[in-house]
Amino acid sequence: MEGIRNFFDGNKKSVFLLLGLIISIYSISELSVESILGVLKIIMYSVISFTVFCVGHFIIKAEKEILSDKKNAKEKGTEESNNKSLILFNTIKSKNMYYNERENESIRKLISLLSEENYREIQKRLDERKMRNGFTCLFIGGPGTGKTETAYQIARLTGRNIMAVDIAETKSMWFGESERKIKETFDTYREAVNNSKITPILLFNEADGVISKRLELNSSSRAIDRAENGIQNIILQEIENLTGILIATTNLAQNMDKAFERRFLYRINFDMPCEQGRKSIWNTLLPELPVELVTDLSGKFDLSGGQIENIARKINIDTILTGCVTKDTMMQYCEDEIQSSFITPKRIGFEAEAFLSA
Repeated sequence: MEGIRNFFDGNKKSVFLLLGLIISIYSISELSVESILGVLKIIMYSVISFTVFCVGHFIIKAEKEILSDKKNAKEKGTEESNNKSLILFNTIKSKNMYYNERENESIRKLISLLSEENYREIQKRLDERKMRNGFTCLFIGGPGTGKTETAYQIARLTGRNIMAVDIAETKSMWFGESERKIKETFDTYREAVNNSKITPILLFNEADGVISKRLELNSSSRAIDRAENGIQNIILQEIENLTGILIATTNLAQNMDKAFERRFLYRINFDMPCEQGRKSIWNTLLPELPVELVTDLSGKFDLSGGQIENIARKINIDTILTGCVTKDTMMQYCEDEIQSSFITPKRIGFEAEAFLSA
């Protein structure tokens, strides 16, 4: 008995299957031929129905997968297309920037406002109070004072990609083409905003040509003058409806149209660096220079950061070619930069600080 019990415990499935088969054979033997054929038909139709169901299920599933793949490919294509027009924040190299006290404070505040947490809170508050939530800022200053580079460093520090626009490239000799390009620029930016988790920055570099005073038009006005005014009107309307972040740079704020003045929420003036600021820039770009020479260069020449960088590049090139650079050569490079500059040098009495470091 013990052996039979052990066999049963180890082969329960086989035993029950055998019993089921015996019962089925006995049941069929008791049925008439017609009944057996009826059972077989039921089984056959059941198998066919189940097969049709499975095929249909797999077809529907395959169609869903194809549609999903197409949707993902389209979204990926849109994302890649947007990325082509954007400068990714993580590709922007860290760079030390030097500002006078007033502008340093303004830029720190701007970075804080554009941090994602604060930016979303600001947009929410403005929406609740039925105010425009577009964020617009104008950087004003002479060439080489750091306007454009500051925009890039702000993007890097706040994790925002940049869509940089060269206004000169949007202008065309063909009637209506310039207006179309400007409109297309804002359409592309809107699409980038909609497809980005973090709102990118629209940068209008050297925007003097489109924010200057509009011309008085009459029946004898040239087509080009009408086109210029048309471009400005489009930009004014787009800024009015902006739902993102716009930074524009200009050298000629005194020529700005009054309509643009009220549309820029923030304006930051970039002055020429003071003597202490110039020392910091010289030391950063050419750390091997003696302290006395840095003091001498900083005190004698009112240069912008961009001008000092040009000189530093020339000095590095000369060092590779000749092995050394004399003090007289450095002085001459400084004189050349001042003579070739359109900036009227002036000394600013603020104390410079290092900012936007890595």
